[in-house]
Amino acid sequence: MKFHYQQRHGRYLPIIPVKLKSIGGDWITFDAFVDSGASYSIFTAEIGEVLELEIEIGKKIYVTVGDGSLIMIFLHEIDVKLGKESFKATIGFSKQLGIGFNIIGRKDFFERFKVCFSERERIVEFLGIDG
Repeated sequence: MKFHYQQRHGRYLPIIPVKLKSIGGDWITFDAFVDSGASYSIFTAEIGEVLELEIEIGKKIYVTVGDGSLIMIFLHEIDVKLGKESFKATIGFSKQLGIGFNIIGRKDFFERFKVCFSERERIVEFLGIDG
C-alpha cells in the first residue's frame, strides 16, 4: 500500500488516512503521521471520545515525546483498517498530545508491515510481511 505525503504547514509529511472502529461499529477515518521513532500510536483524547471509548479505563502509561517531556496515554486495543488490511492495534489516547496531529508508531503497525519512506517521491509504503 502506497500513500502520498500530505502537505501541512508548508511541508510534505508522511501523514496517511487510517480507519478506526468505534464502539458502535462505525469505521471513522482519521489522518495520522507515520513516525518510526514512536513506540506507540497515539491519538488525541477527542478522537477517543468520537470512537465512544471510555479513555481512562485503558492501561495508563507514560511515554517520552520529541521534546523530551513525558505525556500520559491510555492504551486500548482498537480495530484498524489501513488500506484494505484490517487488524487489531494497541493505540494510546492522550489529552496531552500537543503536536497537531495523531501518530502511527511501531507497535502493531511496524510489526505487521515493512514500512518504507521515500522522501524524494514523497511516498510511504506499507508492505506485508510473509510468514
